Amino acid sequence: MVGMVKATFIAGEEKPFDGQSVESAVALAAGSTATTRKTSSADRAAVLDRVSTSLAQRADLIAQSLEDESGYLTLFDMQLEVQRAIEVFTLTAAFARTGMSEALNVDAIDRARGAFGYVKREPIGPILGITAYNGPLLIPAHKIAPAIAAGAPIVIKPAPRVPRSAISLARLFVEAGWPKEAIAVLDVDNETTAALIRDQRLPVISFTGGEFGWKIKDMVPRKRVHLELGGVGAVFVAADANITLAARECAAGGFVRSGQSCISVQRIYVEQQRYEEFVRALKESVIAMQEGASGGAPIGPMVDESAAIRVQNLVEDAVQRGGSVACGGRRTGSYLEPTLVAGASADMSLMRMEAFGPVVAVATVSSIDEAISEINAVSGAIHHGIYTANIDAAFRFCEEVNAGGVIVNGPSTWRVDHMPYGGVGTSGFGREGVRFAVEEFTEPKVIIVRRSVR
Repeated sequence: MVGMVKATFIAGEEKPFDGQSVESAVALAAGSTATTRKTSSADRAAVLDRVSTSLAQRADLIAQSLEDESGYLTLFDMQLEVQRAIEVFTLTAAFARTGMSEALNVDAIDRARGAFGYVKREPIGPILGITAYNGPLLIPAHKIAPAIAAGAPIVIKPAPRVPRSAISLARLFVEAGWPKEAIAVLDVDNETTAALIRDQRLPVISFTGGEFGWKIKDMVPRKRVHLELGGVGAVFVAADANITLAARECAAGGFVRSGQSCISVQRIYVEQQRYEEFVRALKESVIAMQEGASGGAPIGPMVDESAAIRVQNLVEDAVQRGGSVACGGRRTGSYLEPTLVAGASADMSLMRMEAFGPVVAVATVSSIDEAISEINAVSGAIHHGIYTANIDAAFRFCEEVNAGGVIVNGPSTWRVDHMPYGGVGTSGFGREGVRFAVEEFTEPKVIIVRRSVR
């Protein structure tokens, strides 16, 4: 399906793609900038609230349509997706009303006596948002919501497997009162996407996906580019941890969306004295998932068979290097059983590259020092987690691991949508999460007012 051209949503209407679609969408976005930047915080927040209400009223139908469109995301996953999108719009509306400007105490310097200042954020310009297949509603929401709050037009290039979700969301915004010229969806091929990236009328690019993100940054070095890429999420389970809690949450965090999540738990490092106990507990949780799959448990197929084969190959490589499959590992088409690899080691590809699938590998470590060293051996990360009852160990771990975020007594998958979210190193550049995404899409303008001092 990649590379096929389908429908577009331009000026409030869904249309078949034609030679003028891209030019029309970009020209309208550029032309509407003066209008959107003049909208008030109240108007922007009201639009976001109306969309949030519309999603809440149709939540069940929308979740079902998301499952139907994808064919690889479960109803359970999509029900949570809709709820999180509602939260994104609600939180962004609140921020639009209260958080866009800040006071500046310029009179902290004596020569500024009698002056006061404030900082307001102004949109850089129209935004190109490029989304990924594993979050058909939530990923567009994380690009559209801050664009609205910032007062910026936005053009969404959706994942080719799930374009309908982005089109439906854009329609809701037009119905809610956002200028129809200021939001568009273009389901276009790779060549056309590259042209959009280079188009100088779109000075901001927000990309969610894989390694192609770094090529975007090289293509347009003078643009504002935000990249939310992948990672190899790791968790350290200390000897004093709550093993039952850690095993249960790591199982859930490793297999949500069949592991097709940028912050999925993939590597787990357990202190040696609790290793066997943890593996037993984790295996029990994973087997429970397998047994319930046919009865509606939230474990679905991967995006396609080639993706499942790729992950299966990572498991086979791990076994060849001394690991063992504690449970799972069988594949039928694009469905790969939730798989637990025990006895993992640093020389396995599974411990160094993102699997983006339903597999979790567990290794033993002798200390927190070894765990930190192994976790940091991967050059990029979004989130890591640690389970421990020792506050000193927790703070040390937070300070020394390289990641965009650290979850204490939680898995790497833990997230609420207004926290700053993004990676370091190869995992990305910039941050999502309401206020933090608005900052990516805007520039600060300082305004100083001086009064005459006699």
